[in-house]
Amino acid sequence: MPVGLDRAGEFPWGLDGRFALLVGSCVALLLTLQAVERSIDGAWPHQRRSARLAPGARAVQGVWWWVALLLLPGMLLGILNLAVLVWRDLPETQAQQLGGVFVALVWLLFVLVSFDVLGMGRFMAQVGPAGPAAMLILLVAGDLLLLIALLEILPGLDEVRRALPLVGG
Repeated sequence: MPVGLDRAGEFPWGLDGRFALLVGSCVALLLTLQAVERSIDGAWPHQRRSARLAPGARAVQGVWWWVALLLLPGMLLGILNLAVLVWRDLPETQAQQLGGVFVALVWLLFVLVSFDVLGMGRFMAQVGPAGPAAMLILLVAGDLLLLIALLEILPGLDEVRRALPLVGG
């Protein structure tokens, strides 16, 4: 049975793992915003000068910027897919599962590298631009899969208006 916003208080909070995943994804997106800013710009203004970096590190930083740029839309697409699945009580598709795994894997690596957990930041600097390029390929595939899946399950505008009491219900 679909869940409308007017029945959100009646939602069985502990029964649907997708709802918990949706909440966790939203929290992860908020925390990732800080990681993106830190990894792209650096923590302090004096760290933002790419001329001080070695040539290999500059190449990694250029590709890393694209990974960060495409990670946020991928996470948003995942959140939107989950929200529509929970709202309309639909089963997930293979495209959503695979796209979600790709985006989640890149997100995990991005956070580990950005905060240098387990020495991943130093490892990525040694790998060179091939590591971020591989992540970028996975991320583009995940973003496209999630976009295609969202376009397939997205309801019509009239159904969305009926579900939102403030817009036109």
